[in-house]
Amino acid sequence: MAATEEDQRIASDGREDGLQVLRRAASALDEIATAPSRLRLVDIGSNLGLAKSTARRLLVALVEVGFAAVDDSGHYRLGDRLLGLASADGAHLAAMLRPVIERIALATGETVDLSVLRGRQMWFIDQIESTHRLRAVSAIGGRFPLQDTANGKAALATLEDDELCAVLATFEPATVAQLRREILEVRSTGIAYDRDEHTVGISAAAVAGRLHGGHVVAISVPAPTDRFLNHEAAIVEALHEAAGASLWEPDAAP
Repeated sequence: MAATEEDQRIASDGREDGLQVLRRAASALDEIATAPSRLRLVDIGSNLGLAKSTARRLLVALVEVGFAAVDDSGHYRLGDRLLGLASADGAHLAAMLRPVIERIALATGETVDLSVLRGRQMWFIDQIESTHRLRAVSAIGGRFPLQDTANGKAALATLEDDELCAVLATFEPATVAQLRREILEVRSTGIAYDRDEHTVGISAAAVAGRLHGGHVVAISVPAPTDRFLNHEAAIVEALHEAAGASLWEPDAAP
């Protein structure tokens, strides 16, 4: 028997409700990942604009399925089940791009980092350390902000305008204005920079792109600022070559 208009309306409403729940869950996990073990239920609900009862139901569900965990003081972190999935995903992406970052490391002699965009942070998934005695090193598994890192800015520049606006809405107006200027430059040149911004004494350059499958990944080369300035041309050239790798989506390469 053919579905009535009422049946179709109910089915459509059900799909929309399901999508809303998924969006809220994803947003809640982004908040938790941004400030692990620092946010309580009231903080997450406030950040997402949710009523306390709605936030409680959402977080209880996330804890039940293992995507979130809560400690005795009520602070939330990502759950072991989700971290396990993320680790497997990160290992897959790292394996795909390992030859690319190896070529950059050989060409520059500097540390090369591979990171993937997750929420409002860059998640470091692989690294080749420089052989220099004085070098920049970041822990694999660490998360870094978008607004003052080369890989973060490069990743922002790959986003569609609606995605970008949603992320920028979380920053202060002065930061947004500066980022918009830099993103225009990154989209023009393909290269993003961090000049003593995230860590004093360390500068970096980065490229980013969208892999087949939708992941936004960035490759960055950090170095002590004096050495970075002396070898900037070679670093940028190596990153431009990486940007042409066939792993990037054809219409999304930097």
